[in-house]
Amino acid sequence: MRRLSSPRRNASPSRARLKVPNALPDVLWTSLSALRESSDAFPPLKSAVGGAVAICTIVERTKHSQSDARALALRIKDILDVLADAVPDGNEIPPTMMSSIAAFSTLLHEIEVYLAKIFSSSKMSRLIHLNRNENVLMEYKAQLNDAYRDFLAASTLRLEIQQAELTMRQKQLALQQEQLSQQQTHFSVQQLQSQSEIRGISSKTDGVLFYSRLTCFFGQPLMLPYQSHHNPFRPDTHRPMLAGQRARGDIWPIFFFNFRLRMGA
Repeated sequence: MRRLSSPRRNASPSRARLKVPNALPDVLWTSLSALRESSDAFPPLKSAVGGAVAICTIVERTKHSQSDARALALRIKDILDVLADAVPDGNEIPPTMMSSIAAFSTLLHEIEVYLAKIFSSSKMSRLIHLNRNENVLMEYKAQLNDAYRDFLAASTLRLEIQQAELTMRQKQLALQQEQLSQQQTHFSVQQLQSQSEIRGISSKTDGVLFYSRLTCFFGQPLMLPYQSHHNPFRPDTHRPMLAGQRARGDIWPIFFFNFRLRMGA
């Protein structure tokens, strides 16, 4: 008689536990490694990156409160990315941003110490203090958000200061351009005045040159020794004529007389 084998018991769903992935994403470790290399020139940011790496290492190893600790590590990484983008040059960081980064690094150190304490405790202790540990992790997450908002406020203040400095420089540049325009206008006026004076001197010089050529042509002065300062070819009618002087109307006979002498008349 064949013995009937007892049917196999299917595994209980309660025993078939799904394995929650314990490892953090590889992209997180790659990004942290890049941040560590780029933060060498800026010690405050380097300290924060070091704290984040230590926390992620603990989260990678611990199994207690895994979901909360993992979410905490990812939040820290997101905040670090914002900090790294906001401080491309450590030489231009204002004190408010420096203090917010330092506070963030201090908070990361506290989280690291607490997670290390959880990891080093016994399984019974972790089970007893499960609710307390979860509440503490939630409180740390809230503090991280507060530190993130403080950093954003400091970063916004920095941008406002830079915008105010840029506006002031633009005003100074506009004032310099206005002063330069005024100087150019003044120079143009002086240039026009100089050109007018040159034209006046040139006209007087042309008159004197014409008179000199006539004098050379006729062999004697054609004008009287006194002339008006307004017109050198016009006798001064305000002065009385001396003996032997001729009025302008008597000059033309002299022209014809000299001309006839030159022609041999």
